[in-house]
Amino acid sequence: MIRLAKKDDIIKIQAIYKDGRELIASYGSPQWQNNYPSLEVTLSDIEKNALYVLGSDEILGVMTVLDYESTYDVIEGQWLSDRPYKVIHRIATKKGHYGKGISAQLIEYVFTHLNCNSLRIDTHELNVPMQNLLKKLDFTYCGKIYLNQATDRMRLAYQKDI
Repeated sequence: MIRLAKKDDIIKIQAIYKDGRELIASYGSPQWQNNYPSLEVTLSDIEKNALYVLGSDEILGVMTVLDYESTYDVIEGQWLSDRPYKVIHRIATKKGHYGKGISAQLIEYVFTHLNCNSLRIDTHELNVPMQNLLKKLDFTYCGKIYLNQATDRMRLAYQKDI
């Protein structure tokens, strides 16, 4: 079951983000380090009705879904289309459940339940597991985007239209 996150879920969500930080750090990526996503970011996502969780009693995966991302306005490359799109950020799976299709279920949910025909997502160049998942789900690599932060700004950008 996938549903909108509630404030009562915050401890479980933050634990999954911690798992994600550890996994990402294990393959040398600086992405998500320095306690990102923070409690403040998570609460904001919940308040905006943008944070989704997979699971009922036990939460196995999380993602934030937005309708727009300003850093996607400029790309070194080309998006598949200029259609209205949704964006997935902060997608993560609970430790012990990697490789079981949790992230794939979350991504597919956006297409099947959130009235989405075009989906964009970005990831760090060292996040090979996410790149492989996106290829498996028929996303197309479109180019590079740059985040609004001081360091480690470049991300690989992907899009899938249906």
